[in-house]
Amino acid sequence: MNDEMERKLITALLNKYERSSFFRAGTVPTKRILLKLYENGKCEFSDYNIENSEQRIRVNECIQALAHKGFVRFEWMKGEENHIVSKVWLNMEDLQNVYCFIHRQPQSDILSNIEVELAECMESIRLQWIKDYLQDTCGYIRQKRKLHALVPENAQDRKSLLQALRYIDASKDKELLKRVFSVRCFGDSKHFERIVETRLLRILKKYLDCDDQTTDEQLLNQIGIVKYPEQFEFCGLISLKFPDGQCLDFSNLSGGSTVYGQDMATAQITLSKGVRCILSIENKANYFDYISKHRKPEELIIYHGGQYSPSKQIFLQAVAHSSEQLPWYHWGDIDYGGFSMLARLRREINSSIQPYRMNKQELITFAELTTSFSSEYSQKLHELTARAELKDCSECLTYMQERCMRLEQEALLE
Repeated sequence: MNDEMERKLITALLNKYERSSFFRAGTVPTKRILLKLYENGKCEFSDYNIENSEQRIRVNECIQALAHKGFVRFEWMKGEENHIVSKVWLNMEDLQNVYCFIHRQPQSDILSNIEVELAECMESIRLQWIKDYLQDTCGYIRQKRKLHALVPENAQDRKSLLQALRYIDASKDKELLKRVFSVRCFGDSKHFERIVETRLLRILKKYLDCDDQTTDEQLLNQIGIVKYPEQFEFCGLISLKFPDGQCLDFSNLSGGSTVYGQDMATAQITLSKGVRCILSIENKANYFDYISKHRKPEELIIYHGGQYSPSKQIFLQAVAHSSEQLPWYHWGDIDYGGFSMLARLRREINSSIQPYRMNKQELITFAELTTSFSSEYSQKLHELTARAELKDCSECLTYMQERCMRLEQEALLE
């Protein structure tokens, strides 16, 4: 019984040490790492009860035994020598043996091993958001000497997360259904949902462009883990040529066309010479409204949706490659999501893409239909303003922050 109490007391002292500023700084403590067992009626070790003589004597014996081993030092309460212990503290000169005594791995060793795991994973990673996550968490562990909230403490859970990140990176341009991803990555169709998904979503919310309206499904879509196969919707003078030589011409479908990602992946996109400009539209209602009421014969209209997936990125890049000299406009919500999509399009698809109806005047005209936002959201907008890709949009972004207003595309529908 006393062995168990000794381990419990040592555990409490080591926990306090590993939470201390000395541990985080990696320095030798200049103050005692102690537990107050009785001071002004307060006790930091719940098992020490001076009103229960049997329990008090037992803890006293344990403390004296630990002191004899050289693991702790202690003081009796003045006037209560050999009766009540006032405080007990770690002997820092024998710390390694203290850890060995309770078969506990030092937290510094655990953190060093985790840092190595993260660094080894980073060596093979290409995707920038994964690199950023791994670099940030390694830096946090090194500086704070504690585990980052986005890194699992459980070794098996951490292994699963890193395994998923490696698989996502290796599947950069592929699209997989969630359950299929789980089977291929872990050999278990539900392992991803049970063990990895929740923490991965927290990572995605920090390292991908998203706002308070971005859904979990949209976040996973961005990295190629989808609930349903991707659909590409467009309307205009466009045709697809497949490996067997067959061609599909969508030019006469005035209500728009839909092609699944699996088919689009094998096709070669060709734009007719009659196409004079391209317009990508974020929201589906506006997409259908535009092609039914406003589209001109020389326009190619693309339904953009939310932040695009790897497979849709390939589609958009193929369109850009087929239309290098054509003007391209993007129409999105006048909010963080809309402008972050524009920035991404300029960064990854075509640096010359121009905003369509995403300006200060639209906010003024439709002021009654705008909605407000929080200070946290305003900070995200401020960060957008600093992006080089959005330098020409600073007037609108600044006005949004000053007036605390944003405007969804649907408000512009007639």
